[in-house]
Amino acid sequence: MRWAIAATMPGRRGRRKRAAFRVGCRGMAKSRASKPITEGGDALPASIKPAELAERLRDPEFRERIEAAITQLPPDKAAELVVLLEASIRRRKVELLGYLGAALVLLIGMVIALYAFGSADQDQFVGWVFLAPLAAAGVILIAVARWSAKREVQDRKRGRAAAPAPPPDPARDDG
Repeated sequence: MRWAIAATMPGRRGRRKRAAFRVGCRGMAKSRASKPITEGGDALPASIKPAELAERLRDPEFRERIEAAITQLPPDKAAELVVLLEASIRRRKVELLGYLGAALVLLIGMVIALYAFGSADQDQFVGWVFLAPLAAAGVILIAVARWSAKREVQDRKRGRAAAPAPPPDPARDDG
């Protein structure tokens, strides 16, 4: 408790404690990230960047290792992986449609706002009409993001429910 109070207090002592805590957290994160996802030689680290992954996926040997690792998965884990990939792809499709819809609303709204601004009288202030398309596009983006996240969670739950349950462990007797 004393450390928590000192870490939140302004001053040199609080900064040192926060820095020590951050260094400790980074050390834990690095040790976890350095462990490979799959067992064996040159595996894929947890903290790989998308550009690096795309570069490595061009290598046929790397792709063969990934395919071999996927074929060695148990059926229930393979089904779970397929469900996760399908849910992710569906989410990205919904988000893409949301981006396109927001861009279309923004384009049409700006054309209408420009027309309204140009056709208004000189003594009227109608600059606010340029904010309406931005607000509409923002609302669309927020709504689509929430909807896609909710849909992905539902798809994952549905996929887990459809996946076969693991067989009961005979060593464990519940009753």
